[in-house]
Amino acid sequence: MDEQRSMCIVEKATNTLRIHIRGYPLPLVNAVRRASYTDVPVMAIDLVEVFDNNTVLYDEIIAHRLAMIPLTSKEALEKYKRPEECVNAKLGDPDCYVTFRLEIETGPQEERMVYSGDLETSDPDVKPVYNNMPIVLMAPDQRLRLQAYARLGYGKEHAKWMPVSVAAHKYVPVLEFDLDEMSNECIKCIEMGYPQIAEKIKNMRKGTLRILDDVNTSGLYWCVTKKCEKGAKLTYDDKEFLLKVESTGALPPETILLEAISAVVRKAENLLAQIRELRRGQS
Repeated sequence: MDEQRSMCIVEKATNTLRIHIRGYPLPLVNAVRRASYTDVPVMAIDLVEVFDNNTVLYDEIIAHRLAMIPLTSKEALEKYKRPEECVNAKLGDPDCYVTFRLEIETGPQEERMVYSGDLETSDPDVKPVYNNMPIVLMAPDQRLRLQAYARLGYGKEHAKWMPVSVAAHKYVPVLEFDLDEMSNECIKCIEMGYPQIAEKIKNMRKGTLRILDDVNTSGLYWCVTKKCEKGAKLTYDDKEFLLKVESTGALPPETILLEAISAVVRKAENLLAQIRELRRGQS
């Protein structure tokens, strides 16, 4: 069974990772996917002290916008305590919190957009991932002065601590085809939506094609069922998966995946420990 299990990277970019998984059960793959959202800690602003604000936005709106700015968190995983260790920590504790400051004042004839890059951080390793995220547009003679505190947190607490924008899996589509039996209408339908797949069909002429590209195959399924009376069949292999993880930029996608797997392992070990404790209590 172990020989049939495999994981291989089919696409890797700065914030995207796609993996082909074979031989692992769906509940396990789905557990890792869900843990990517809920159990991988990243930094996010959790509390904001506003000292001066006469801009058009209320303090609460600015605080919410600050909280939703992704912060670089890779080094933070090693430098700062985990959320469960900081429950009783004092605000500003250097083992748990990173401090951000923002102090801007516009002149009599000045208008200015305040961006995420204007935030000053106490730790260069924890800063906004993107410097061009707008916070508030300031009119002439306006002031904004605040201090914010960021800490590690989990997505199960709030969406601001979710390190992924997308974490999804699907069965691997499998296309069986014979070009000699396919009608012109059939191949033209596939060419319109999936030119690369149509090209492979023409080159191979007959065979089986496992579609590992990042494409939505619903249109291909429509072509095969509605336009191809024979010569083509599309199925989905429920023993193979394509897992896609797209990061917000707070963590590299490979780090998110490894942290999610570790979280699932910890939960399983905790469950086993509780079961053993129950059995000891019954004996």
